[in-house]
Amino acid sequence: MIQKTSLHSYIGITLVTNLLFGCAQLQNVDLKKVKEKIEDLDKPSFILEKVSIAEINLSEIKLRVDSKVKNPYPIALPATNLEMNILIEGQQFTKAKTKIPTVGGNSNKPVPVDLTFAYNDLAELYKKVPGKIDLVVKVQGVVSLPIPEKYRAIAGAASLDFPFEEERKIPAVLPDIEIRNFKIIKPDPSSILSSAGTEDLAKKATTFLDTLLGPQKKSPGSAVTAGLSALDLKVDTEFQIVLKNRATSRLQFSEFEFELTLEKEKFLTGQPVRIENQGQESILSVRTSFPLGTVTQGIANAVSKRSAAFRLSGKATTEAPEIGTGQVPFKFDKSGSFSWN
Repeated sequence: MIQKTSLHSYIGITLVTNLLFGCAQLQNVDLKKVKEKIEDLDKPSFILEKVSIAEINLSEIKLRVDSKVKNPYPIALPATNLEMNILIEGQQFTKAKTKIPTVGGNSNKPVPVDLTFAYNDLAELYKKVPGKIDLVVKVQGVVSLPIPEKYRAIAGAASLDFPFEEERKIPAVLPDIEIRNFKIIKPDPSSILSSAGTEDLAKKATTFLDTLLGPQKKSPGSAVTAGLSALDLKVDTEFQIVLKNRATSRLQFSEFEFELTLEKEKFLTGQPVRIENQGQESILSVRTSFPLGTVTQGIANAVSKRSAAFRLSGKATTEAPEIGTGQVPFKFDKSGSFSWN
């Protein structure tokens, strides 16, 4: 009968014993390493796997710290705390703390930790390293894993300490987003007539568009009120979405999707037809459209006066190739007001 040892230890001891007695050159066996190997099979462990950039948005950068606890014992390890010191450019920046939950017997438990750095908090650091395209973030600490009383004799301690340290470069970023060169393109008469199907409906649509896009900046009201709800006519728009990094890292964007609301009403969605990454500024050329028959009173008011409160939200993928970030999710949500000619 095997007492005070795990099945893993028994297998390890058996394999090592067979190796020792089956080898003709016993003098070449390092008994100290063999003993360490056996002890390693008995004990739980904590492993810090990686620190990655989880997301960049307009107000903060988020890191993900992936770690795990291995428990070779057939009974659970008690819960404990995970505390980390966060250093940026060698300076103590903040501390992070989370709970490592109970780890079941003969199992592994992933322990992810999210770290968030607000750009407002990073601003002073940027001033100390002007022109630097990256910041070195170091995560360090010690995890103390409590050992169940039944296995303390095997482990040789009431708990096991695991120091850890990992570095990650993050881009120096202060991103912003804006809309430029916005314009609405009035459909030509042939397109209006083709979509309307009848001269009467085409006339209503033309009158509506003349008022909506005319120089007098007078609202024509909603399309429904104007009798255009059944009209299948798209009105094209063209504009640029400009992403700027007010810090020094050069970013590249791809896979961009957006939604634009005017006066709290959904107006446009789409993707850019072209993305020009120019280092600290990326210009996204957009050509999309909206159905004339769905224009509400609020949208008509905004379009006719060429000015509106807006909200621009969506997602993209970005990367800083100079520091090898790989592709990172980028989310944006910007509100404000803008006007156009």
